[in-house]
This record gives sequence, C-alpha cells and structure tokens, in this order.
Amino acid sequence: MSVAVAVRYDDLGPAGHVNNVASMRIIEEARRTFLGRPPTPHATGGLLDLVPSHIRHLVRRHDIEYCDELWYRTDPYLVDVWVSAVGKTSFRVRSAIRTAADAEPAVTAESVIVLVDAETGTPWSIPGELGERFTRSNSR
Repeated sequence: MSVAVAVRYDDLGPAGHVNNVASMRIIEEARRTFLGRPPTPHATGGLLDLVPSHIRHLVRRHDIEYCDELWYRTDPYLVDVWVSAVGKTSFRVRSAIRTAADAEPAVTAESVIVLVDAETGTPWSIPGELGERFTRSNSR
C-alpha cells in the first residue's frame, strides 16, 4: 500500500530538512493507515480488521535508515507499507518514504508488531491462514 503523508513546517529541523523524529512520525502515520487501528479519519479500516477485536498490537521494535535528506515540500511524500514477514505472535512491517512513486527511498524502516490478547495480556498466536492473508495484503 502507498500512503500520501504531508510534511508540516514543524517537522523541519534547523537545517531546513525533515528531522529524524518527524521521519518516524511520517512512517507511523502511514503504518497506522495500513493497520487501521486505532481508527482515525484516514484509517477507518486496515490489516488489523482481520484479527478479533480483543487483540491489540504493540510495537516491539523500530529500525530506521536515513538514505537521503527529505526537504520541505507542498506535495505529500509517498510511504510504501507492506508486511515483510510473519512469525508466531508477531509480524514485520516495512516502510519506505519516497518523494515520488519512481524515486529511490529516502528513508526506510522496519517495525516489529506483536499481537496481544487484551483480556489475558499474553501474546496471541497468529493462525497460519491469517499470516498468509497478512502477506497477501501487500501491494508490492
């Protein structure tokens, strides 16, 4: 899935480029749209609609690589988001911020998402069929 995310003036650092924290915010916004939880005006449904409502997701880890600077622009950045791997109780979401659909990524990231049963507080095992649906949801 590709998500358009606008940069805000407040996202800029002293040098005039999008700062590191703002890059992570852009990725987070696209990932929330992809996952669909919690629902927002831009993310009314998503990948996590496939799991029972009592299952919540927690970010276990973020890895981010800054390949090029992102500068302020009026056009939104494009953020590609996809599931790169599915484990027993977690899955990996990859993201890439691009200035255009045909541009090389300026920022790439991988997040590990753990699914947890809100009633028991324990990790929730992802059924095999559901894991396959997660990876089939990719537009890549």
